[in-house]
Amino acid sequence: MKKILALLLFIFLFGGLIIYRWHEKENAGSGSPTREILPVKTVFLKNVIFEDKVSFAAGIEPEEKAAVVCKVPGKTVLRVLVSEGDFVKKGDPLAIVDDSLLRQQILQAEAALGRASSFSSTVAADFGRISALYKEQVVSRQQFDRSRGESRMAARQVQEARAALNQLKIMLGYHTITAPISGVVLTRYIDPGDTVSQSPAFILARREKVKVSGSVPEHLFPRLKEGQKALVTVDAFPGKQFAAAVSRVHPSLDPVTRTGKVDVLLSAEDSLLPGMYARVTILTGVREGYGLPLEAVGRMAGTGESVCYVVSDGMARLRVIETGAEKDNFLEVLSGLEKREAVIASRSEKLRDGTPVKAAEK
Repeated sequence: MKKILALLLFIFLFGGLIIYRWHEKENAGSGSPTREILPVKTVFLKNVIFEDKVSFAAGIEPEEKAAVVCKVPGKTVLRVLVSEGDFVKKGDPLAIVDDSLLRQQILQAEAALGRASSFSSTVAADFGRISALYKEQVVSRQQFDRSRGESRMAARQVQEARAALNQLKIMLGYHTITAPISGVVLTRYIDPGDTVSQSPAFILARREKVKVSGSVPEHLFPRLKEGQKALVTVDAFPGKQFAAAVSRVHPSLDPVTRTGKVDVLLSAEDSLLPGMYARVTILTGVREGYGLPLEAVGRMAGTGESVCYVVSDGMARLRVIETGAEKDNFLEVLSGLEKREAVIASRSEKLRDGTPVKAAEK
């Protein structure tokens, strides 16, 4: 009897356990959430004409500038007639240095010229009389030759005295420092009372055009040619672009930095000043390629690699791609993607590798 009761108790407990497990499974099955299918718009690789560009940092300089040096060093500056920022024309006076000693020399030279001219006139008159007497054979050949020689020597003395006076007058002009070009006074190095030296007294610069000069790495340097179009941006004027052109590609590289210098020329504006920091972008060529909209491409955290999501078997799959140039909100895709593959058009916080999606072409 006890064995029968024990058997019945075992059957009862085992059956109850089976029923409990079945009931628990049913509850778990009915309460589990279904994975959300994310609707997405898709795009495909598009043919785009991309531009090859070379960009570099640069500084704005005057197209042409002149260092003005006083031709009579050692003299005292009497007056300075211009200030930094003034516009001057070629030949305008910039400063005057002491010329008192030279003026005394000019007075002495003028007196010497006067004496030489007076003597020459007297000797010339004497030669005229002797020449007339010689024709009448009143005086000898020797007297004629001597008088002619004295007349010629006196004439040469006049010429020498006049040349000496002219040289002093030229030197007097050097005591006024003048502008060799038309332009703006960038720098003034002298003040009244200074003693001028052989160092520059002023720096002048033309303002019609400005030059933007920078250095380009060796591997990009062969792509640059004179005449190529360029765009210049200046930190002082964000969002503004200035049209320019390559004016010179220097013929050698710096052996230390392995970079080459490039000059870009553009029309000067009042807003562009020498010394400003700029960035230059030079168009070196155009070519056809495949691109994706910018919003379809992201960056992988940690590695910085370019990535996008493609639709495969109803799921979003993360794809690492190699990208290139950018043009009109399109980013060039160099590798990692087939043209027939559907790419999710925009990023979403819900989007992960393996997320179920329902695709529709954008």
